[in-house]
Amino acid sequence: MNSAQVDFQQVRIKHILFKSKVRSVLYGGVLDTAFFSEAGPINQWFSKVGRVKYAQEPELFSLHKTHNELMANAQRLFSLYRSGSIDQAHQGMKDIEKLSDKFQGLLTQIEKRLSVRADVY
Repeated sequence: MNSAQVDFQQVRIKHILFKSKVRSVLYGGVLDTAFFSEAGPINQWFSKVGRVKYAQEPELFSLHKTHNELMANAQRLFSLYRSGSIDQAHQGMKDIEKLSDKFQGLLTQIEKRLSVRADVY
């Protein structure tokens, strides 16, 4: 596994954990405020790895934008849940899943292109 594969595998795992934590909160779990903050692990990945090593990749901006949309949606769902609109919050997981698919697709595009480049060299 090359360096890029490791980097993108790390953010993919963090993303899967993100979805799990959103679902957990919406089913009565405790909100991990640090995880869902600007200092959270996915934002840290973008700051320390994504924008440092892969800023030239065309999908990186879209990937970061999609993550920001996921964060905004998660916060909206947490708010719905806290206000007692639990069914609405649960329904909102569909939006999280759609954005997650987009996020995963962008990751796959970057990985494929980088693996082709690695094969050429």
